[in-house]
Amino acid sequence: MAGVLLAEIGKEESVLIVSCSCKQARASACNLEVDYSAVPGEQILPFQVSLNLSDSVLAPSAGQNQRFCYDVVAVGKDSAAYADLSRVVFGICDRIPVNEIVNVAVAINAAAQEVVFGEGGNVELCGAGRPDPATGCSGLKFDFTLDKVYGSMHICFELTVPREVAAIDVCLFGGNTALEGLTICGPVCEMQESSCPVVGYQRSTVCVPVSVTPFAHVGTPVVNCCGAPVVTAGDVCPRNGGSCHFTISQELCVAVPVEFGAQAVAGTPSVQCGEASNENICANCTPADGAVSDH
Repeated sequence: MAGVLLAEIGKEESVLIVSCSCKQARASACNLEVDYSAVPGEQILPFQVSLNLSDSVLAPSAGQNQRFCYDVVAVGKDSAAYADLSRVVFGICDRIPVNEIVNVAVAINAAAQEVVFGEGGNVELCGAGRPDPATGCSGLKFDFTLDKVYGSMHICFELTVPREVAAIDVCLFGGNTALEGLTICGPVCEMQESSCPVVGYQRSTVCVPVSVTPFAHVGTPVVNCCGAPVVTAGDVCPRNGGSCHFTISQELCVAVPVEFGAQAVAGTPSVQCGEASNENICANCTPADGAVSDH
């Protein structure tokens, strides 16, 4: 089961990504945010790039895609010293098969953009042998223009096969200026190790009370005339009451379908810490599905 531990290192916010299984534990530190607005160049590309942890799913559960979402925000001024952004390249592992990258989405100033993913499209995976010509970087290229003062772009993509999270390059291009060298958390080539699955069972008897409430709807009465009418002098009708009363009964058989089921909801997780060592104290553990044992 993977977790995320936030830490402050100097003035830069970073994240420690911890991935562990029955086999071993591994940790990689990387930045949650990079700021190119303070990097000098022929023109300044005044953009901050951050990993959106709220929208991302770095440690997916079984059957869930791994999801990475990034925010690119302009912090520039309306001056010739600053340039609009033309493209951004996230240096993800270029050996990830294209068919494992799905649900690519881009929104600029909260407006969804048309995404054409593939060679020659506005989103393209550039390999190390064929890097992006504008930046010289390999990885996932997003070719969208962003205003240097008011621009805000939200980028998301998913991986069907989860990868380890570590530092990847972020490259920017705009105003004939290419910048690289800053890194952010993203997917690298190594696949995430499987966790140790546990299945819990609970026997239970489910009961539900059922109430049967009778009802009867009276239809439209049908009146028939029996014989010829009788005309009597006077204005008083012979009577023995204002209404005639009778009863109708019907035996009923009511079928009540009931479907029983159950939902399992996990509570708040907790951890009970055991021994920590630089020796292999997991030698006697059973490898998780898909994991390779060290012995």
